[in-house]
Amino acid sequence: MKASLAEMRVFVALAEHGHFTRAAERLGMSQSSFSASLVKLEKQLGTRLFDRHTRACRVTEAGAALLPAARRLVADWDHLFADARDFARFSRGRVAVAAPSAQCALLLPPVIRAFGASHPGVRVVVQDVPEHEVQELVRSGVADLGIATQTDARTDLVSTAMSSDEFIAALPPSHPLASRRSLEWAQLAREPLIGYLPGNPVRRMLEEKLAERGIVLAYAYEIALPWTMIGLAREGLGIAVVTMALRPLAQWNGLEIRAVGRPQFARTMTLLRAPGNSLSPAAAAFRELLLGSAVPAA
Repeated sequence: MKASLAEMRVFVALAEHGHFTRAAERLGMSQSSFSASLVKLEKQLGTRLFDRHTRACRVTEAGAALLPAARRLVADWDHLFADARDFARFSRGRVAVAAPSAQCALLLPPVIRAFGASHPGVRVVVQDVPEHEVQELVRSGVADLGIATQTDARTDLVSTAMSSDEFIAALPPSHPLASRRSLEWAQLAREPLIGYLPGNPVRRMLEEKLAERGIVLAYAYEIALPWTMIGLAREGLGIAVVTMALRPLAQWNGLEIRAVGRPQFARTMTLLRAPGNSLSPAAAAFRELLLGSAVPAA
């Protein structure tokens, strides 16, 4: 049989103390068990490690040559367990989250700040990507968690409803429709609009709901990034059709926010994780904090 870690500990402890009784006490072993472990190790190695003198001893030449490697083995094992304990209590670790740019900029920062205050040793990695890339990053394991719009498309990922995100119109204060407290989709259909690119999950969901009511929106600008949408609306180039998640950005740019429609349409934001892979303790804690900070989905 190969030497065990316990026998290596006996070797190192006796070399450091030079006395059987003190070394055994250090490891919490009986004198007989300690001596038996040393004899077993020497038989397995085929060499004497110590010259005995009553209860004291001295390391042999062979023992001195093997001692540095034994110390490294014991230290590496102790470090492994210390690292594992650190990860279990979040003293160290890494959490990767994939999300569209709006969520990365407006939803995640306060959650990351709160998480960092209680888990300063855990690094949070933000994957700022187009929404259609979120699922693949989670599926491949690059991201522990992903934030995306709930759709009817089937997915192999575990999805948890996180928040409800209503559609709104963002328009400059000088726009004639800004005097109204709320707007209707039929009104917006007569205006030049600024919206997401065709195929974007948010736009696709809205178009499907409006089609049920026979309403088609006319887009003057079709944009990938929300910052560009808000910038165009700020200059009076159209009304931006966005969701409530962008309300802070629109208000920072001096735009008016108006609810649209009766009933109002809303998308559901979901939190994604890969099936079959348990989250690390740090990732699980971040997930719970993120779900707790979100506005409940309707």
